[in-house]
Amino acid sequence: MVTVTVNPLPIVTASSDLDSVCLGNSVTLTGDGATTYSWSSGVTDGVSFIPTVTATYTVTGTDNNSCKNTATVTVTVNQLPTVTASSSSVGVCAGNSVTLTGGGATSYSWSGGVTNGVSFVPPGTATYTVTGTDNNTCVNTATVSVTVNSLPTVTASSSSAVICSGNSVILTGGGATTYNWSSGVSNGVSFLPSSTATYTVTGTDNNSCINTATVTVTVNSLPAVTASSTKPAVCFGNSVTLTGGGATSYSWSGSVLNGVSFIPSGTATYTVTGTDNNSCTNTATLTVTVNPLPTVTATSSSAAVCTGNSVTLTGGGTLSFLWNGGISNGVPFVPSGTATYTVTGIDNNSCENTATVTVTVNPLPIVTACGYYW
Repeated sequence: MVTVTVNPLPIVTASSDLDSVCLGNSVTLTGDGATTYSWSSGVTDGVSFIPTVTATYTVTGTDNNSCKNTATVTVTVNQLPTVTASSSSVGVCAGNSVTLTGGGATSYSWSGGVTNGVSFVPPGTATYTVTGTDNNTCVNTATVSVTVNSLPTVTASSSSAVICSGNSVILTGGGATTYNWSSGVSNGVSFLPSSTATYTVTGTDNNSCINTATVTVTVNSLPAVTASSTKPAVCFGNSVTLTGGGATSYSWSGSVLNGVSFIPSGTATYTVTGTDNNSCTNTATLTVTVNPLPTVTATSSSAAVCTGNSVTLTGGGTLSFLWNGGISNGVPFVPSGTATYTVTGIDNNSCENTATVTVTVNPLPIVTACGYYW
């Protein structure tokens, strides 16, 4: 009689430290219930490995009786999310904001302290990395670069920093490509500023980055120039003095010197140009009337009289007359001898002229009487 012992098979179990992993992560498979274990797919019991796809692994366990049994375990391998990184602008100007946004996952974490979908001002050109996590807690990364362009160094200049009212000036921007001025000013085009003002130019470069600069143009008021004359009207041959006021220096038309008397040749309008301490000029005018001298005549009631006889002298051509020698106009007098008399005639403009007349006084005859004695 032969006795055969039948040993029961070991109760083998198969376990994984993770039921599912993300692609690229490791997992450790462990057999139990036997003494030694042999796994399919080249897996080593209790040693971590990186599975590439979802698979079912079989372990064969052998006990001390060399009895074997098997068990299986399935490891799910989840694919990594296809994470994307995008920027609202790949290039921004210094000081401007940009928004970075991740895609292809569920939640996102950015480098550089950036918050997904929230605008921020980048301090300089940089590459940002986003880590996206999906519902399986699998992660992947993507990068995006943001270029930060420097602002142009814009300058503002004026053809003149100080001008006189009514004069033009040209404003010019520099350091950029195009320029836009405040107050409707066109770059490089002359205009007439109405008052002292500060102008701002906005310069834009080839990267569409902008910066500003300012320039102040001082507008000095014109002097309030006046023109005066010692006399508004003079008689021909008399002098007059013209004087300017309200400025510092003066230049007159007609070769007239300010404050220096001259004899005008006829009625004329004179223009004075006054210049102040700011080199601003203005003008004023005045008219000097030159009245002609009256045409005076002198007549005598007799061109020749006898000694002791009277004569009457009369002036003509004006309204009033003044004779030399104490003679009254139109009043007879007895001349003492032959003489030339001068009359000064004065008209309504107080202009005067003279005329002369000669009166001959003939001596009386020397009469003698002869007598005869008989």
